[in-house]
Amino acid sequence: MNRQKYTIMQRLFVLILMACCLNATANDQLEKALSQFDVAAEKAEREGKLDSAATARREKVSFLSRNQLDDHVIAEAPKQMQWMEQHGQWIYFYRTWRLLAESYYFSHKPQTALHEAQRMLDHAQKRNDNLGRATAYQQLGFFYLEIDNSEAIKAYKHSLKLLKALGNNEDIYGSLNRSYGYLCEALDNEKDYLAELNYCNEWELMTKEWIGKKPQKGVINRVLIELQLQKASALIGLSRLQEADNALAEAEKMNEKEQDDYYKYMAMVRRAQIAMLSNDISRAVKLSDAYAPTMATDDWKPARLIRGEILMRAGRTADAAQLYRSLYEHLDSTFAKDMRMQLDELNTILHVDELEIKGQLERSRFIIGIVTLIVLALGIFIYFRHRAARRLEKAHNELLTAYDQLEETTTAKERIESELRIARDIQMSMVPNEFPQRADLDLYASMTPAREVGGDLYDYLLQDKCLYFCIGDVSGKGVPASLFMAQAIRLFRALAKQQQMPDQIATRLNAELTENNDSGMFVTMFIGLVDLQSGHLNFCNAGQNPPVMGGDQQGGSYIDVEPNAPIGLWPELEYVGEEIDSIKGKPLFIYTDGLNEAENQQQQQLGDDRLLDILRDTHF
Repeated sequence: MNRQKYTIMQRLFVLILMACCLNATANDQLEKALSQFDVAAEKAEREGKLDSAATARREKVSFLSRNQLDDHVIAEAPKQMQWMEQHGQWIYFYRTWRLLAESYYFSHKPQTALHEAQRMLDHAQKRNDNLGRATAYQQLGFFYLEIDNSEAIKAYKHSLKLLKALGNNEDIYGSLNRSYGYLCEALDNEKDYLAELNYCNEWELMTKEWIGKKPQKGVINRVLIELQLQKASALIGLSRLQEADNALAEAEKMNEKEQDDYYKYMAMVRRAQIAMLSNDISRAVKLSDAYAPTMATDDWKPARLIRGEILMRAGRTADAAQLYRSLYEHLDSTFAKDMRMQLDELNTILHVDELEIKGQLERSRFIIGIVTLIVLALGIFIYFRHRAARRLEKAHNELLTAYDQLEETTTAKERIESELRIARDIQMSMVPNEFPQRADLDLYASMTPAREVGGDLYDYLLQDKCLYFCIGDVSGKGVPASLFMAQAIRLFRALAKQQQMPDQIATRLNAELTENNDSGMFVTMFIGLVDLQSGHLNFCNAGQNPPVMGGDQQGGSYIDVEPNAPIGLWPELEYVGEEIDSIKGKPLFIYTDGLNEAENQQQQQLGDDRLLDILRDTHF
């Protein structure tokens, strides 16, 4: 026995020793690979090739990021960024900073990742570096996808605008692809398929113009595959199924060179969706069953949603219920509510099916012989009477439970309605309803919530010959949003009475609203100060939509504003103010995204262009 125990301990020691050796070997290989980057960087620096040295340093961090060594990236990136900053290698500096922010995000530290992206934007703004600002907006858009999809779209659009202004060269080509890809994904999430298709076409033109200029043909081929897959998604959303099928065929043809299994998987998901929308349910089920094993190890939500709908249409309700249940357990509360409704419906269907199966089994019994028939008939009669009594008792108990739940639901609904009425009263009491009647000023504001309570706000204050005004949009709904709005308006009025400038007001508001803000609420605001004698306008835009000012040859245009971060997200931010020499005699129209993102019955948004056309045709 002791000898056997000794032998087992020997084997265990050998296994532990082998594991340690393997770990040591992996670490040695990693150190060896990293040292090659260091050698290349030192050699390039000795030869005075600072651009090559910066490339090697950035590739070292990129190597760690590609291998998902996020802790190493977090430790290594700041050291390399310090060298790049000292030697003026700003392109590589901001790209390395982006990798650092991503590593924080993938290390489950989203707040730190967001803070790094905002710091990057502040740094680039102080240097007036448009490429740095574009990189920061890309990263903000990536993180906003988890918080506010509309904010992500704004960030990606601003990134594209900055990158296009820099020209189509090799330094920014990769950044342009990144911005186009993520913007199209965000628009797809927003179901703005027409805008998504327009940006896909724009992306395709840019990429085809670049073919032949960039030596990495394989990279461009992969970009074109991803572009065609994204384009197919937009075309499916617009019900242009044949064009979507053509786009998928193009992607599959290009993937013959790459032989990338994930691209095959994405194309198969979209083909299953096309088959379902074409009412070819058998083909849709076949394709869905084929991609299901890959889906089990992947977190791409569209694949699960499409498969769930296919299973529902095919009558495989049990499989669909299991799939929706897994989505319900892992996704956020708003999305989970929709999944819960699907599950309730499926559970009802499944319960009815079970009862029908039981009835068929009970009716399948038969009696052999006359005597046996009489005896069994009596037995079955007694059995069914007993079952009926039990079912009646069970149904009675279920009815009582349902009645209790109905009472609880009614009470909760009344409480919510009361809360919404209170929130609406708070909101409407805080915004002014009367406006000054003056020869030198024509001022008016209106707010109509789409639901019981919205998150919008506005206010103004007249002091001598100066007009302070603000308009904003609070995140969230209900009483918490109303209280947050009341606090923002109260602080605005207090700071305006101190005759502070708009950027100072925004900075002070941010300092106050970020303190003890455990709920993570924030407000986007446009704050302005007009000298009524000269018409001079000072303003600060904190994440709001750009206003429209009339008086030009076009009859009105959007003001090109510098967007700051929304107020209340991060402490210690310094907001940037801007000014216009004079707005005398020119109408200034300021609004929140509830206007340009309003939808008609066909779920088509009003949009920026249509809003501008309406304003140009309206006489003020």
